[in-house]
Amino acid sequence: MKKKFSSCRGLGKDYWLFWFASSFSMGASNILQYVLSLYVLDLTGSATLFASMLSIIIFPRILLTPLAGVLADRVSKIRMMSLILLGETVILVLYFLLGQTVTINIALVYLLVVALETGEIFYGGCEAAILPELVPSERLTDAISISKTDDGVVNVIAPMAAALIYDHLTIAAAFAVIAALNFGSFLMQTMIHPKYEAQHTGVSAKSSVWHDFIEGVHCIRKDPFLCGFIKVLPIVNAFFGATFSVSVAYLLRQTYAVDTWVYSAYCSVTSAVSMIVPLFAVPLVKKFAPNKLFFVATMSIAASIFLIGVCAVCGIYQVIPVMISVVIITLLDCMTIAAAMPMQMTSSIMLQTGVGKSVLGRVSATLRMISIASVAAGEMVFGLLNDATWVWLPIFLGAAGVAISSLLFRKVMGSQKVYVSEKANTFD
Repeated sequence: MKKKFSSCRGLGKDYWLFWFASSFSMGASNILQYVLSLYVLDLTGSATLFASMLSIIIFPRILLTPLAGVLADRVSKIRMMSLILLGETVILVLYFLLGQTVTINIALVYLLVVALETGEIFYGGCEAAILPELVPSERLTDAISISKTDDGVVNVIAPMAAALIYDHLTIAAAFAVIAALNFGSFLMQTMIHPKYEAQHTGVSAKSSVWHDFIEGVHCIRKDPFLCGFIKVLPIVNAFFGATFSVSVAYLLRQTYAVDTWVYSAYCSVTSAVSMIVPLFAVPLVKKFAPNKLFFVATMSIAASIFLIGVCAVCGIYQVIPVMISVVIITLLDCMTIAAAMPMQMTSSIMLQTGVGKSVLGRVSATLRMISIASVAAGEMVFGLLNDATWVWLPIFLGAAGVAISSLLFRKVMGSQKVYVSEKANTFD
Protein backbone atom coordinates (compact mmCIF):
# COMPACT_ATOMS: atom_id res chain seq x y z
CA MET A 1 0.00 0.00 0.00
CA LYS A 2 2.91 2.34 0.79
CA LYS A 3 4.19 1.74 -2.74
CA LYS A 4 0.87 2.85 -4.23
CA PHE A 5 0.88 6.12 -2.33
CA SER A 6 4.54 6.77 -3.11
CA SER A 7 3.55 7.14 -6.77
CA CYS A 8 1.79 10.39 -5.78
CA ARG A 9 5.05 12.00 -4.71
CA GLY A 10 7.39 13.97 -6.91
CA LEU A 11 4.85 14.89 -9.58
CA GLY A 12 5.29 18.60 -8.89
CA LYS A 13 3.13 21.62 -8.12
CA ASP A 14 2.03 22.14 -11.74
CA TYR A 15 0.63 18.62 -11.96
CA TRP A 16 -1.37 18.98 -8.75
CA LEU A 17 -2.68 22.40 -9.78
CA PHE A 18 -3.83 20.79 -13.01
CA TRP A 19 -5.32 17.86 -11.05
CA PHE A 20 -7.47 20.17 -8.92
CA ALA A 21 -8.32 22.45 -11.86
CA SER A 22 -9.46 19.42 -13.84
CA SER A 23 -11.56 18.28 -10.88
CA PHE A 24 -13.37 21.62 -10.77
CA SER A 25 -13.95 21.83 -14.53
CA MET A 26 -14.97 18.18 -14.80
CA GLY A 27 -17.25 18.60 -11.81
CA ALA A 28 -18.91 21.59 -13.45
CA SER A 29 -19.38 19.67 -16.71
CA ASN A 30 -20.74 16.52 -15.03
CA ILE A 31 -23.11 18.38 -12.73
CA LEU A 32 -24.48 20.32 -15.69
CA GLN A 33 -24.89 17.10 -17.67
CA TYR A 34 -26.88 15.45 -14.86
CA VAL A 35 -29.00 18.55 -14.23
CA LEU A 36 -29.85 18.94 -17.92
CA SER A 37 -30.58 15.21 -18.24
CA LEU A 38 -33.02 15.31 -15.32
CA TYR A 39 -34.54 18.55 -16.65
CA VAL A 40 -35.11 17.25 -20.20
CA LEU A 41 -36.45 13.86 -19.09
CA ASP A 42 -38.91 15.47 -16.66
CA LEU A 43 -39.89 18.14 -19.19
CA THR A 44 -40.55 15.79 -22.12
CA GLY A 45 -40.65 12.17 -20.86
CA SER A 46 -39.26 11.20 -24.28
CA ALA A 47 -36.23 8.97 -24.71
CA THR A 48 -35.79 10.32 -28.24
CA LEU A 49 -35.60 13.96 -27.16
CA PHE A 50 -33.39 12.99 -24.23
CA ALA A 51 -31.05 11.11 -26.56
CA SER A 52 -31.06 13.95 -29.09
CA MET A 53 -29.78 16.31 -26.39
CA LEU A 54 -26.90 13.89 -25.77
CA SER A 55 -26.19 13.13 -29.42
CA ILE A 56 -26.42 16.65 -30.88
CA ILE A 57 -22.73 17.03 -30.02
CA ILE A 58 -21.85 14.83 -33.00
CA PHE A 59 -22.02 17.78 -35.41
CA PRO A 60 -19.52 20.16 -33.76
CA ARG A 61 -17.37 17.16 -32.87
CA ILE A 62 -16.97 16.04 -36.50
CA LEU A 63 -16.53 19.54 -37.87
CA LEU A 64 -14.11 20.96 -35.30
CA THR A 65 -12.01 18.06 -34.03
CA PRO A 66 -9.39 18.27 -36.82
CA LEU A 67 -8.86 21.96 -36.01
CA ALA A 68 -8.77 21.28 -32.25
CA GLY A 69 -6.14 18.57 -32.59
CA VAL A 70 -3.87 20.71 -34.77
CA LEU A 71 -4.20 23.75 -32.47
CA ALA A 72 -3.32 21.58 -29.47
CA ASP A 73 0.02 20.82 -31.16
CA ARG A 74 0.63 24.45 -32.16
CA VAL A 75 -0.33 26.65 -29.22
CA SER A 76 0.25 26.87 -25.48
CA LYS A 77 -2.14 24.21 -24.17
CA ILE A 78 -2.56 25.67 -20.68
CA ARG A 79 -3.28 29.15 -22.04
CA MET A 80 -5.85 27.82 -24.50
CA MET A 81 -7.56 25.69 -21.85
CA SER A 82 -7.75 28.67 -19.48
CA LEU A 83 -9.37 30.86 -22.14
CA ILE A 84 -11.91 28.14 -22.94
CA LEU A 85 -12.89 27.84 -19.27
CA LEU A 86 -13.31 31.61 -19.06
CA GLY A 87 -15.48 31.60 -22.20
CA GLU A 88 -17.68 28.80 -20.84
CA THR A 89 -18.06 30.72 -17.58
CA VAL A 90 -19.31 33.76 -19.50
CA ILE A 91 -21.84 31.63 -21.41
CA LEU A 92 -23.18 30.10 -18.19
CA VAL A 93 -23.52 33.52 -16.56
CA LEU A 94 -25.46 34.74 -19.61
CA TYR A 95 -27.79 31.72 -19.29
CA PHE A 96 -28.25 32.48 -15.60
CA LEU A 97 -29.32 36.02 -16.50
CA LEU A 98 -31.53 34.76 -19.33
CA GLY A 99 -33.23 32.33 -16.95
CA GLN A 100 -34.38 35.24 -14.79
CA THR A 101 -36.69 36.47 -17.55
CA VAL A 102 -37.64 33.49 -19.76
CA THR A 103 -38.25 29.75 -19.40
CA ILE A 104 -35.31 27.60 -20.46
CA ASN A 105 -36.91 25.46 -23.18
CA ILE A 106 -35.54 22.52 -25.17
CA ALA A 107 -34.21 24.77 -27.94
CA LEU A 108 -32.19 26.82 -25.44
CA VAL A 109 -30.87 23.61 -23.86
CA TYR A 110 -29.72 22.38 -27.29
CA LEU A 111 -28.03 25.72 -27.98
CA LEU A 112 -26.20 25.59 -24.63
CA VAL A 113 -25.08 22.00 -25.17
CA VAL A 114 -23.65 22.84 -28.62
CA ALA A 115 -21.88 25.97 -27.32
CA LEU A 116 -20.29 24.17 -24.38
CA GLU A 117 -19.41 21.13 -26.49
CA THR A 118 -17.56 23.40 -28.90
CA GLY A 119 -15.41 24.54 -26.00
CA GLU A 120 -15.00 20.94 -24.79
CA ILE A 121 -13.67 19.89 -28.19
CA PHE A 122 -10.78 22.37 -28.04
CA TYR A 123 -10.29 21.84 -24.30
CA GLY A 124 -10.16 18.04 -24.71
CA GLY A 125 -7.62 18.26 -27.51
CA CYS A 126 -5.25 20.13 -25.19
CA GLU A 127 -6.04 18.10 -22.07
CA ALA A 128 -5.25 14.81 -23.79
CA ALA A 129 -1.73 16.02 -24.64
CA ILE A 130 -0.82 18.16 -21.61
CA LEU A 131 0.57 15.61 -19.12
CA PRO A 132 3.95 15.13 -20.91
CA GLU A 133 4.48 18.87 -20.37
CA LEU A 134 3.77 18.69 -16.63
CA VAL A 135 5.66 15.58 -15.51
CA PRO A 136 8.86 13.81 -16.66
CA SER A 137 8.36 10.90 -19.05
CA GLU A 138 9.30 8.28 -16.43
CA ARG A 139 6.38 9.45 -14.23
CA LEU A 140 3.67 9.42 -16.92
CA THR A 141 2.19 6.06 -15.92
CA ASP A 142 1.81 7.23 -12.32
CA ALA A 143 0.40 10.59 -13.44
CA ILE A 144 -2.18 8.94 -15.71
CA SER A 145 -3.32 6.42 -13.08
CA ILE A 146 -3.69 9.18 -10.45
CA SER A 147 -5.63 11.32 -12.93
CA LYS A 148 -8.14 8.47 -13.18
CA THR A 149 -8.83 8.76 -9.45
CA ASP A 150 -9.57 12.44 -10.15
CA ASP A 151 -12.25 11.26 -12.59
CA GLY A 152 -13.65 8.89 -10.00
CA VAL A 153 -13.88 11.45 -7.19
CA VAL A 154 -15.73 13.89 -9.44
CA ASN A 155 -18.05 11.23 -10.82
CA VAL A 156 -19.00 10.13 -7.30
CA ILE A 157 -19.76 13.64 -6.07
CA ALA A 158 -21.36 15.09 -9.23
CA PRO A 159 -24.63 13.07 -9.29
CA MET A 160 -25.45 13.83 -5.65
CA ALA A 161 -24.51 17.50 -6.11
CA ALA A 162 -26.71 17.61 -9.21
CA ALA A 163 -29.63 16.07 -7.29
CA LEU A 164 -29.23 18.65 -4.52
CA ILE A 165 -29.11 21.50 -7.04
CA TYR A 166 -31.99 20.16 -9.15
CA ASP A 167 -34.30 19.63 -6.16
CA HIS A 168 -33.59 22.92 -4.40
CA LEU A 169 -32.61 25.44 -7.09
CA THR A 170 -34.03 26.64 -10.36
CA ILE A 171 -32.33 25.63 -13.60
CA ALA A 172 -31.07 29.21 -13.90
CA ALA A 173 -29.49 29.10 -10.44
CA ALA A 174 -27.80 25.84 -11.41
CA PHE A 175 -26.04 27.70 -14.22
CA ALA A 176 -24.63 30.18 -11.68
CA VAL A 177 -23.24 27.41 -9.45
CA ILE A 178 -21.62 25.64 -12.39
CA ALA A 179 -20.19 28.94 -13.68
CA ALA A 180 -18.51 29.46 -10.28
CA LEU A 181 -16.86 26.01 -10.47
CA ASN A 182 -15.62 26.75 -13.98
CA PHE A 183 -14.20 30.08 -12.88
CA GLY A 184 -12.35 28.40 -10.00
CA SER A 185 -10.76 26.01 -12.48
CA PHE A 186 -9.79 28.94 -14.68
CA LEU A 187 -8.00 30.68 -11.80
CA MET A 188 -6.01 27.56 -10.92
CA GLN A 189 -4.94 26.96 -14.50
CA THR A 190 -3.59 30.49 -14.84
CA MET A 191 -1.03 29.58 -12.13
CA ILE A 192 0.38 26.59 -14.06
CA HIS A 193 3.74 27.00 -15.82
CA PRO A 194 4.71 23.78 -17.70
CA LYS A 195 8.36 22.80 -17.19
CA TYR A 196 8.57 20.15 -19.92
CA GLU A 197 7.77 22.08 -23.07
CA ALA A 198 6.11 20.28 -25.95
CA GLN A 199 8.17 19.61 -29.05
CA HIS A 200 6.54 21.29 -32.02
CA THR A 201 9.22 20.44 -34.55
CA GLY A 202 6.81 18.31 -36.52
CA VAL A 203 4.27 21.13 -36.93
CA SER A 204 4.70 23.89 -39.48
CA ALA A 205 2.75 27.07 -38.94
CA LYS A 206 2.52 27.39 -42.73
CA SER A 207 0.98 23.95 -43.32
CA SER A 208 -2.78 23.61 -43.52
CA VAL A 209 -4.96 22.29 -40.72
CA TRP A 210 -6.07 19.41 -42.92
CA HIS A 211 -2.45 18.46 -43.73
CA ASP A 212 -1.52 18.40 -40.06
CA PHE A 213 -4.65 16.43 -39.17
CA ILE A 214 -3.85 13.80 -41.82
CA GLU A 215 -0.34 13.54 -40.38
CA GLY A 216 -1.90 12.57 -37.06
CA VAL A 217 -4.07 9.97 -38.80
CA HIS A 218 -0.94 8.59 -40.46
CA CYS A 219 0.64 8.16 -37.01
CA ILE A 220 -2.33 6.00 -35.98
CA ARG A 221 -1.97 3.88 -39.11
CA LYS A 222 1.69 3.18 -38.28
CA ASP A 223 0.85 1.78 -34.84
CA PRO A 224 -0.54 -1.82 -34.95
CA PHE A 225 -2.51 -1.54 -31.71
CA LEU A 226 -4.02 1.89 -32.42
CA CYS A 227 -4.84 0.86 -35.99
CA GLY A 228 -6.74 -2.22 -34.84
CA PHE A 229 -8.25 -0.35 -31.89
CA ILE A 230 -9.68 2.44 -34.04
CA LYS A 231 -11.45 -0.03 -36.34
CA VAL A 232 -13.65 -1.38 -33.56
CA LEU A 233 -13.73 1.65 -31.24
CA PRO A 234 -16.87 3.14 -32.89
CA ILE A 235 -18.79 -0.13 -32.49
CA VAL A 236 -17.83 -0.55 -28.83
CA ASN A 237 -18.70 3.04 -27.97
CA ALA A 238 -21.96 3.08 -29.92
CA PHE A 239 -23.35 0.07 -28.04
CA PHE A 240 -21.59 0.39 -24.68
CA GLY A 241 -22.05 4.14 -24.22
CA ALA A 242 -25.64 4.31 -25.42
CA THR A 243 -26.74 1.36 -23.28
CA PHE A 244 -25.93 3.19 -20.07
CA SER A 245 -26.39 6.85 -21.02
CA VAL A 246 -29.82 6.27 -22.64
CA SER A 247 -31.37 2.84 -22.01
CA VAL A 248 -30.42 2.30 -18.36
CA ALA A 249 -31.07 5.97 -17.52
CA TYR A 250 -34.51 5.80 -19.19
CA LEU A 251 -35.27 2.49 -17.46
CA LEU A 252 -34.55 3.91 -14.01
CA ARG A 253 -36.06 7.38 -14.37
CA GLN A 254 -39.10 6.71 -16.58
CA THR A 255 -39.99 3.00 -16.49
CA TYR A 256 -39.09 2.38 -12.83
CA ALA A 257 -39.85 6.04 -11.95
CA VAL A 258 -37.22 6.17 -9.20
CA ASP A 259 -36.80 9.60 -7.62
CA THR A 260 -33.90 11.99 -8.17
CA TRP A 261 -31.98 10.83 -5.11
CA VAL A 262 -32.19 7.12 -5.93
CA TYR A 263 -31.02 7.77 -9.49
CA SER A 264 -28.20 10.01 -8.24
CA ALA A 265 -27.17 7.41 -5.67
CA TYR A 266 -26.96 4.83 -8.47
CA CYS A 267 -24.71 7.18 -10.46
CA SER A 268 -22.51 7.93 -7.44
CA VAL A 269 -22.06 4.29 -6.43
CA THR A 270 -21.11 3.21 -9.94
CA SER A 271 -18.76 6.17 -10.25
CA ALA A 272 -17.04 5.23 -6.98
CA VAL A 273 -15.76 2.11 -8.71
CA SER A 274 -14.05 4.25 -11.35
CA MET A 275 -12.23 6.01 -8.52
CA ILE A 276 -11.03 2.83 -6.81
CA VAL A 277 -10.17 0.57 -9.75
CA PRO A 278 -7.26 2.67 -11.15
CA LEU A 279 -5.39 2.35 -7.84
CA PHE A 280 -5.20 -1.42 -8.32
CA ALA A 281 -5.25 -1.72 -12.11
CA VAL A 282 -1.72 -0.48 -12.85
CA PRO A 283 -0.09 -3.94 -12.37
CA LEU A 284 -2.59 -5.43 -14.85
CA VAL A 285 -1.94 -2.67 -17.35
CA LYS A 286 1.82 -3.20 -17.13
CA LYS A 287 1.63 -7.00 -17.23
CA PHE A 288 -0.75 -7.79 -20.08
CA ALA A 289 -0.73 -6.85 -23.75
CA PRO A 290 -3.29 -4.14 -24.68
CA ASN A 291 -5.01 -6.39 -27.25
CA LYS A 292 -5.52 -9.14 -24.64
CA LEU A 293 -6.85 -6.67 -22.06
CA PHE A 294 -9.23 -5.20 -24.61
CA PHE A 295 -10.68 -8.59 -25.58
CA VAL A 296 -11.18 -9.83 -22.02
CA ALA A 297 -12.62 -6.47 -20.89
CA THR A 298 -15.12 -6.16 -23.74
CA MET A 299 -16.37 -9.74 -23.34
CA SER A 300 -16.81 -9.13 -19.60
CA ILE A 301 -18.71 -5.92 -20.36
CA ALA A 302 -20.99 -7.75 -22.82
CA ALA A 303 -21.80 -10.40 -20.19
CA SER A 304 -22.60 -7.75 -17.57
CA ILE A 305 -24.88 -5.82 -19.94
CA PHE A 306 -26.72 -9.05 -20.82
CA LEU A 307 -27.36 -9.70 -17.11
CA ILE A 308 -28.58 -6.10 -16.72
CA GLY A 309 -31.09 -6.84 -19.50
CA VAL A 310 -32.28 -9.96 -17.67
CA CYS A 311 -32.63 -7.96 -14.46
CA ALA A 312 -34.56 -5.23 -16.30
CA VAL A 313 -37.04 -7.78 -17.65
CA CYS A 314 -37.52 -9.24 -14.16
CA GLY A 315 -38.13 -5.79 -12.69
CA ILE A 316 -40.51 -4.62 -15.43
CA TYR A 317 -42.66 -7.77 -15.25
CA GLN A 318 -42.54 -7.82 -11.42
CA VAL A 319 -40.61 -11.05 -11.09
CA ILE A 320 -38.49 -9.17 -8.55
CA PRO A 321 -39.24 -5.86 -6.76
CA VAL A 322 -38.15 -2.71 -8.57
CA MET A 323 -35.71 -1.61 -5.86
CA ILE A 324 -34.07 -5.06 -5.83
CA SER A 325 -33.69 -4.72 -9.60
CA VAL A 326 -32.11 -1.27 -9.14
CA VAL A 327 -29.60 -2.67 -6.63
CA ILE A 328 -28.65 -5.59 -8.91
CA ILE A 329 -28.29 -3.28 -11.92
CA THR A 330 -26.05 -1.03 -9.84
CA LEU A 331 -23.80 -3.96 -8.90
CA LEU A 332 -23.62 -5.16 -12.52
CA ASP A 333 -22.82 -1.64 -13.68
CA CYS A 334 -19.95 -1.57 -11.16
CA MET A 335 -18.63 -4.80 -12.64
CA THR A 336 -18.81 -3.25 -16.08
CA ILE A 337 -16.80 -0.22 -14.99
CA ALA A 338 -14.23 -2.44 -13.27
CA ALA A 339 -13.70 -4.25 -16.57
CA ALA A 340 -13.56 -1.07 -18.64
CA MET A 341 -11.10 0.98 -16.56
CA PRO A 342 -7.91 -1.07 -17.22
CA MET A 343 -8.72 -0.97 -20.91
CA GLN A 344 -9.09 2.82 -20.82
CA MET A 345 -5.86 3.21 -18.84
CA THR A 346 -4.00 1.05 -21.36
CA SER A 347 -5.20 3.25 -24.20
CA SER A 348 -4.15 6.44 -22.37
CA ILE A 349 -0.70 5.09 -21.57
CA MET A 350 -0.24 3.85 -25.15
CA LEU A 351 -1.03 7.33 -26.41
CA GLN A 352 0.97 9.43 -23.99
CA THR A 353 4.10 7.26 -23.92
CA GLY A 354 4.11 5.84 -27.43
CA VAL A 355 3.06 8.81 -29.56
CA GLY A 356 5.41 11.72 -30.17
CA LYS A 357 4.63 15.03 -28.47
CA SER A 358 4.56 16.84 -31.80
CA VAL A 359 1.50 14.85 -32.96
CA LEU A 360 -0.06 13.80 -29.66
CA GLY A 361 -2.78 16.46 -29.78
CA ARG A 362 -3.87 15.44 -33.27
CA VAL A 363 -3.80 11.69 -32.58
CA SER A 364 -5.76 12.12 -29.33
CA ALA A 365 -8.25 14.44 -31.02
CA THR A 366 -8.85 11.93 -33.82
CA LEU A 367 -9.55 9.10 -31.37
CA ARG A 368 -11.72 11.40 -29.28
CA MET A 369 -13.70 12.51 -32.36
CA ILE A 370 -14.42 8.90 -33.35
CA SER A 371 -15.31 7.98 -29.78
CA ILE A 372 -17.73 10.85 -29.17
CA ALA A 373 -19.30 10.71 -32.62
CA SER A 374 -19.97 6.97 -32.34
CA VAL A 375 -21.47 7.35 -28.85
CA ALA A 376 -23.71 10.17 -30.08
CA ALA A 377 -24.92 8.10 -33.04
CA GLY A 378 -25.61 5.14 -30.75
CA GLU A 379 -27.51 7.34 -28.30
CA MET A 380 -29.81 8.63 -31.03
CA VAL A 381 -30.59 5.11 -32.27
CA PHE A 382 -31.14 3.79 -28.73
CA GLY A 383 -33.40 6.75 -27.92
CA LEU A 384 -35.64 5.91 -30.88
CA LEU A 385 -35.63 2.22 -29.91
CA ASN A 386 -36.59 2.97 -26.32
CA ASP A 387 -39.62 4.97 -27.49
CA ALA A 388 -40.64 2.48 -30.20
CA THR A 389 -39.98 -0.94 -28.61
CA TRP A 390 -39.77 -2.70 -25.25
CA VAL A 391 -37.47 -0.87 -22.84
CA TRP A 392 -35.32 -3.95 -22.24
CA LEU A 393 -34.68 -4.73 -25.93
CA PRO A 394 -31.96 -2.06 -26.54
CA ILE A 395 -30.07 -3.34 -23.48
CA PHE A 396 -29.79 -6.82 -25.01
CA LEU A 397 -28.76 -5.21 -28.31
CA GLY A 398 -26.05 -3.36 -26.40
CA ALA A 399 -24.70 -6.64 -25.02
CA ALA A 400 -24.71 -8.23 -28.48
CA GLY A 401 -23.00 -5.21 -30.05
CA VAL A 402 -20.15 -5.15 -27.50
CA ALA A 403 -19.62 -8.92 -27.85
CA ILE A 404 -19.47 -8.66 -31.65
CA SER A 405 -16.98 -5.79 -31.47
CA SER A 406 -14.81 -7.85 -29.10
CA LEU A 407 -14.70 -10.76 -31.53
CA LEU A 408 -14.05 -8.38 -34.42
CA PHE A 409 -11.12 -6.84 -32.55
CA ARG A 410 -9.64 -10.27 -31.94
CA LYS A 411 -9.93 -11.06 -35.64
CA VAL A 412 -8.38 -7.73 -36.67
CA MET A 413 -5.43 -8.11 -34.31
CA GLY A 414 -4.99 -11.82 -35.02
CA SER A 415 -2.24 -13.45 -33.02
CA GLN A 416 -0.07 -10.30 -33.00
CA LYS A 417 1.09 -9.25 -29.54
CA VAL A 418 1.46 -5.52 -28.95
CA TYR A 419 2.85 -4.25 -25.64
CA VAL A 420 2.83 -0.78 -24.15
CA SER A 421 6.23 0.69 -24.84
CA GLU A 422 7.89 4.06 -24.85
CA LYS A 423 9.68 2.92 -28.01
CA ALA A 424 6.52 2.75 -30.10
CA ASN A 425 6.49 4.49 -33.46
CA THR A 426 6.63 8.27 -33.20
CA PHE A 427 7.33 11.24 -35.38
CA ASP A 428 10.00 12.58 -32.98
